Amino acid sequence: MKARIIKAALVTALIAASAAAVPFAIADTVGSEPEASAAAPSLGVASGETAESSNAARAAKPDTSGWMKAAENDRLALHIDVATGELAVTDKASGTVWSSNPPDREHDESAKGAKKMDLSSQLLIDYVDNLGKPFQANSLTGSVNETAPEIKAVEGGVEMTFRFPKAEMSIPVRYTIEGDAFSAAIVTEDIKQGDKYKLVNISLLPFFGAGGLSDDGYLFVPDGSGAIIHFNNGKGGYRSYNERVYGGDAALDLPTKAEKKETVRLPVFGLHKGDHGYVAVIAKGEFQGGIVAETSGKNNGYNNVYSYLNVTEIESNLLLEGTLNEKQVTRSSASMTGNVPFEVRYYFLNGDQDSTYVGMAKRYKTYLQDEFGAGGNHQSSGQGDAGKSLPLLIDFIGGAKKRETFLGIPYNTVETLTSFKDVSEAANGLLGAGIGNLSIRMQGWSDGGAKGEIPATLNAEGKLGGTKGLRKLEEELQEQGVTLYPAVNPVHLYKGGNGFSKFADTTKSISRAPALKYEYRLSDWTKNKSASRWYLMKPSSVEEAVGKFTEDAVKKSFGAVSLEGIGSMVYSDFKKGSTSKNETGAIWRETLKAASDSIDSIMIDHPNAYAFPYAGALSDVPLYDSGFDVTDEAVPFYSIVTSGWIPSYGEPLNLSSRPRDYMLKLIETGTYPAYQFIARDSALLTGTEFDWLYSGDYGAWRDKLLGQYGGLGEAMQDILGHAIANHEKLAEGVFETTFDNGARVVVNYNDSGVAVRGMTVPAGGYLKL
Repeated sequence: MKARIIKAALVTALIAASAAAVPFAIADTVGSEPEASAAAPSLGVASGETAESSNAARAAKPDTSGWMKAAENDRLALHIDVATGELAVTDKASGTVWSSNPPDREHDESAKGAKKMDLSSQLLIDYVDNLGKPFQANSLTGSVNETAPEIKAVEGGVEMTFRFPKAEMSIPVRYTIEGDAFSAAIVTEDIKQGDKYKLVNISLLPFFGAGGLSDDGYLFVPDGSGAIIHFNNGKGGYRSYNERVYGGDAALDLPTKAEKKETVRLPVFGLHKGDHGYVAVIAKGEFQGGIVAETSGKNNGYNNVYSYLNVTEIESNLLLEGTLNEKQVTRSSASMTGNVPFEVRYYFLNGDQDSTYVGMAKRYKTYLQDEFGAGGNHQSSGQGDAGKSLPLLIDFIGGAKKRETFLGIPYNTVETLTSFKDVSEAANGLLGAGIGNLSIRMQGWSDGGAKGEIPATLNAEGKLGGTKGLRKLEEELQEQGVTLYPAVNPVHLYKGGNGFSKFADTTKSISRAPALKYEYRLSDWTKNKSASRWYLMKPSSVEEAVGKFTEDAVKKSFGAVSLEGIGSMVYSDFKKGSTSKNETGAIWRETLKAASDSIDSIMIDHPNAYAFPYAGALSDVPLYDSGFDVTDEAVPFYSIVTSGWIPSYGEPLNLSSRPRDYMLKLIETGTYPAYQFIARDSALLTGTEFDWLYSGDYGAWRDKLLGQYGGLGEAMQDILGHAIANHEKLAEGVFETTFDNGARVVVNYNDSGVAVRGMTVPAGGYLKL
């Protein structure tokens, strides 16, 4: 210990000598008391408490560590302990101190062994040896107790390198402040690894601001629409929340699929404690990130949420599947960071309203708009819908493959489910019935119908009316104020053609075989090998396909397109010299930007956050969470972010198993309705891969659609295009949403009426205030 303190003192002297390189000098010396101000944390300051409230604790336990001021600005002050790597950030707006590790952790009786040591660590690492045997280490026992962190000054803060001698690794982490943000970043390009072990995951600041047994608050996780986990909820026996940002790597071969769950579509998490909180944004490297949340009683007495960097992907393959010699083989990838830093920015929030999930969502929205701008594809932005009638999206399926026989000889044909003429007639009927804000998306419009070749041009399926028929439909609808979105999926390669093949243009899995994907059966979540399979296009080929289609759309003055896949999933290419998810994400952004610069409006389905700046509309947005055991409540975080900014449509209302509740959810979140149909007899679906479309007959649904649309239009007329200003739970199953124009609506999901402010909200109904 003495040697470590001496070395830390030498490091401090070196930093002090280089202080001119940073905005604020690092002046405190090892073993000294930090400045006596609200900006000066000590080991006695509880995370989330004010410095003034901890004077007694500080007097009882003098600070004999290596605390020093690393950086300071008008809003924040950053202190670090050069001997242990511990840090504290003071929010000057409130005097609140946020610590990297629970200050009272020594008194936690529930944490044992390595879990006790984790509480004093800033990094947790998972790694494997050359045989795939897994190991874990924390930065206290695996690094700091072996050798003091190496520290150097950087602009706005410090960089600390944690060396793990036994694991033969060193990991540099950069801590800085800028404006109202504290940034923690793993400098991936400077990670060093030996030959014996391979890094798998690096968890960053796992206990930053953690809440204890006596604290009141909750953790926020971006599960689908968003979810919260109340502190000390008694669910320590359940599996911790642990999900990858934007879902797992789709290029991996999965013999079976896990339970049906929502995807993390926003790289953000948060913590609310008392009257304070923070929202943390994974600002860089989010494509390789994951988010974990744990409640007290799991491993210790704390409630914590954090993110981790996935460095290595693991894949299990079945060899000789279905034979007596079937064997499972586990393979690992090379490092998949793409040398992109993994940066998390913490924004601190104060006040019992501003620090809630609503305040978190608003701050995240501001971050997106400041960082990326509102985008050039928002000419029909949410605010533009104010004063108009309720927007409606109808999704028609055009042509679908079908197996037929002729004289006993089987062959494939295209079944016409909805022709271009059918779409025109349906649109005229809806407009005539009073729907004045209509958009139509069409699947399966191109040569070969749905799940055919990747469209590189606007050449349309002849059985539906051909290319001329598509052009005529678009012109007719445009004259009537209706936007037509032809759906294009440049990611799923079902069939070679238009210059793309499954040999030259597919992504590789870790086994270096083309990434072949399957639908999964609902009964047992195993691969459905009787349904159409597809390959994932390699990222550069996706960029090429979108570029070709965009060029043809511009040439033919086609103003809108629905891009599928590219905005909803990210994957690696494990070919030699791999393309990481981070690199794929960068390609997706460049591709979407180029398309949005040329096309008037791009619709994105199941949209991830990186697509927001380029989207003219969003479809199939998440309105629910996964309902994991460890979570307590779903919250409309996603909708708060997009409301008043990008027009957002829900999933098809006619396919909902609980349409009443789904309509209430649309009202609660200000989300627009959508439907999916075919225009012709539903009996034609038999024998196609759309036979699951059990409520897809437009003719049978038209009157019900008009009735539902009318009811939603009445409920939502005052909130169209307006941002959500507040959201709160009034009672079980009863929620109130306030919009930025002052309009308020209360929805009641219960089967009996509920009294609210002297008025009754009917069962399964709503009340406008």
